[in-house]
Amino acid sequence: MAKTFNENYQNKLEIDIVGNTTLDDVAKATWATLAAGIQTITPSASETADTTPYYDGEGFSSVDVTGKTISFAVAGHRLNGDEAQDYIASKYIGVGDTLHTLARWTDPSGKQVQFPATLQAIVPFGGAANAKQTFSFTLAANGKPQVVGAGVPGTTAGGTTPGSVPGTTTGGGQ
Repeated sequence: MAKTFNENYQNKLEIDIVGNTTLDDVAKATWATLAAGIQTITPSASETADTTPYYDGEGFSSVDVTGKTISFAVAGHRLNGDEAQDYIASKYIGVGDTLHTLARWTDPSGKQVQFPATLQAIVPFGGAANAKQTFSFTLAANGKPQVVGAGVPGTTAGGTTPGSVPGTTTGGGQ
């Protein structure tokens, strides 16, 4: 089998635009894809590590990752009328629970990772007077993400756990 490089656009990042906030509500979600107007999506895993040195290590430490915060930095141009961008921009002055929703990332193989999330650092516009408006925010996972989909034990070929009903998908240009 030939090796190939995936292109970034093959990753699909979606948010629930009706504001469900728990994985129990995934089937009720109305998903909107973050794609139209989006130029970059950069995942990050801020890790907490324990580097305790032990005597049998002769003074050297080993690294154990004991915690992690997953986030996605999203940036591009503001596209009015795009369901995902409109939902996020509407939360610009929000605080607390109003910034919580569900999110789902699907990788090029079809594997999905879904999680409760917080919308952070929302920039609904900006830039030079003669340029397209900028748009950016950070999508931060709350708690441990749930993996479903392609080749994951305990899921069906369609990417849902047995007995579950997938949510609907809308907008976003894909």
